This record gives sequence, structure tokens and C-alpha cells, in this order.
Amino acid sequence: MALGSGTARSVSFCSLPPIGSLILPPLQKVTFNISQGSFQKPVGIVFDLGWRFYAKRRKKYLVVVSRVSQREVVNVQEEDLKRLCRQGNVEAALHVIDEMERNGVTVSSLGLAELLQVCIDLKLLEVGKRVHELVMRLSSNPSVIVFNKLLEMYFELGDTRSACRVFEEMPGRTLDSWNRMILGLVKNGEGEEALAIFSKLKKDGIEPDGSTFIGVLSACGCLGAVEEGLAHFNSMSTDYGITPSMEHFAIIVDLFGRLQKIAEAKEFIASMPIEPSSMIWQTLQKYLKTERVDEPAPLTTGSGLKLSHKKRVKSNFVSKQKNATGYVSDTRYVLHDLDQEAKEKSLLYHSERLAIAYGLISTPPGTTLRIIKNLRICGDCHNFIKILSNIEKREIIVRDNKRFHHFRDGKCSCGDYW
Repeated sequence: MALGSGTARSVSFCSLPPIGSLILPPLQKVTFNISQGSFQKPVGIVFDLGWRFYAKRRKKYLVVVSRVSQREVVNVQEEDLKRLCRQGNVEAALHVIDEMERNGVTVSSLGLAELLQVCIDLKLLEVGKRVHELVMRLSSNPSVIVFNKLLEMYFELGDTRSACRVFEEMPGRTLDSWNRMILGLVKNGEGEEALAIFSKLKKDGIEPDGSTFIGVLSACGCLGAVEEGLAHFNSMSTDYGITPSMEHFAIIVDLFGRLQKIAEAKEFIASMPIEPSSMIWQTLQKYLKTERVDEPAPLTTGSGLKLSHKKRVKSNFVSKQKNATGYVSDTRYVLHDLDQEAKEKSLLYHSERLAIAYGLISTPPGTTLRIIKNLRICGDCHNFIKILSNIEKREIIVRDNKRFHHFRDGKCSCGDYW
């Protein structure tokens, strides 16, 4: 049995006339299942705008015509898109979307959301921007699900400006949209902007929830605004009837701890209406001891370039820049028992510095550098990158395990408070 492609929905059997042609109405998609056992000679088949079957004067030939609906074609393409997303094959997924667009097929919101998630996981900001362009081109009214995923992508990859533009362009917003906006700004160290969004939320008459206040309290933590943080914490129950969760309590404890108000933190814990969990005690404990700063693990640049094998990249360029500013290394962040010169040298080889050095020599002037690492940035590297951002006139974005640091013009978005 020789079978064509596709899946049969309905089947029509016809015996071709001995002379002339049989003209069938146009179909959206047609496949042919031809049983070779019924033929003494093959049937010549030609199709154009209609489907025309021509046969010479011979014995009767049996032809089976199977109709495949457009919905079934769309399902196959959607499955291909999902499979490619699972494999992380972004370019092939974009090609499938282009094919669907040419065939007049609309890509589902879930398919676009999955592709954006791949961009987040693989740290592919530029590809994510291409997907954003596709979203705006393919649909006059994209789903809020896609818009929310775009917000998440831009915030996770440190592009707060694009995230704010997406938020402003949204034709409709859910509470999840507002929460993503507040939390995303907080993660990128923009506490004041996050509180401004919360004020706008209240002005628009939208009722916040517990997740909203996670962002609001964290924004106060970014700013070191303990009094404002306590005011928002109390308003949860008094104004909105929201019972604070353990995470809300932990954020307030962390806020006290950052300001070294240990006594107030302990008093706050003692007044909790619920039994403090390990989260509360661990939050307090980290402010009661000297923090250990370890050498960062391998990291990734914003373009997805792995740097674990880039140790051969020299830090001479960074070292020269350091000397030109009169910068003095802070060797308190070197925990090994070394002499002063060896400690200063070891700081030059922290992996974020190697990543920045590689970025500076491999990108055009003015290009934003995005560095992602899985441990907290040390204080010495933080001070150095501030100076370097001013010298190079670039924005340098470093994502550590705590938050984003946006270095611009010699300043950091965290306000040296992280």
C-alpha cells in the first residue's frame, strides 16, 4: 500500500470515467491514498486551482481521495512548535511560525508563551525581541497571556525599558500583569518605580492581593524604607483584609536586618501572631554573622555565551582601567590566607570581571553588557564595575543570586544597598 501524507477525515471512492475528466470542488488540503493492487497501470494525476483527475481509456481504476481539514494541519504545526520549544531549538521554532504565517495560520497564545519561556531559560534577549515583533505583527489583539510572558522575559533578562513599554501597550491588564510589573521592577533594583506602579494600581481601583504586597514590601526593602514598609504591611489586613503569610513577615525581618536594626527585628518576630518558621530565623541569622563571599561559579553572558571555558581571557584590559582611576582593591573579600599582592591579584580573576573583559573586547562601544551569575556579587567587584561603567560609558547589568544590578554612569540601581 502506497500512502500519501496527512490524516483522512472523510473518504470518497470514485471510478474514473473512460474518457474525459472528473472535476472535484476545491479543497483546503488533499492527500491521496492509492491502492496499487487495484491498478494495472498508474493513473496520471494533475492538480491546479481545482482538482482534476485525468485517465486514459483503460480498465476502471480505483482512486481514494482523503480530505484533511485545516484544523488538522494546524494541530500538526502546533505540535512541531511545542516539540522544538522543548528541544530549545529556537531558530527552527521561528521557522515554523513563519510557515504558519505564510499559510494564514494563527499561532496560539500558548505556543508563543512557550517560545518566550525558552528565550528566558536560554537567556536569549535578542531572540525574545524577535518573538515580540512576531506577536505584534501576527495579531491585532494579542492575548494577555502573551503580554504577561513578555513582561516576564524582559524583566528576567534585565531589560526594564522594554518591559515598561510592553506594560504601557497592553490593551488590557489583569492583576497578574500588575504583580509581574511590580515584582519585575523590584528584581531589577527599581524600588521607587515599583511603588509608583502600586500607586497607579490603587488609583485605577484594582484590588491588590498577597503577591502584590510581596512586591511592595520588597520594593521598600530595596530603598531601605522601613517605616513605609511597616505601613504597607499593616495596611494589608486593615485596608484589604489580607492575612500576611510567612513570606511577608520574612521580608519585614529582612528589612530590619539590612538596616542593622536587630533589636527591632527580634521584637517584630516576638509579636508575630503565628509561630515563626525556619525562614524567619534564617533571615535574621544572616545579619548576625559575617557573610562569606565565595568565588563565583561559571556564568553566562546575555547572548548565551558560556564563560566557564573562558579562563584564558586575560584581565589586562580591566586591570589597566582600574589603575587609571586610582581604584584601590578591597581585599576584605578575599578569604584565603595570602599576602596583600596575591589578594589584589585574585580579585582580578573573579568571573564577573572576566566576563566583562571579554564583553568589552568583543562588542562595539556603547553596547550594553549583561552578566548572569549564580552567587552574590562581592563588594569589591560591585565598586569596580560602578567605576568602569562611568569610564566606558556603557550600561553593565549584572544578575546575581539576589537581584539585578544596573550600573550606569558610575552608579548602581541598588544604591549600594543589597
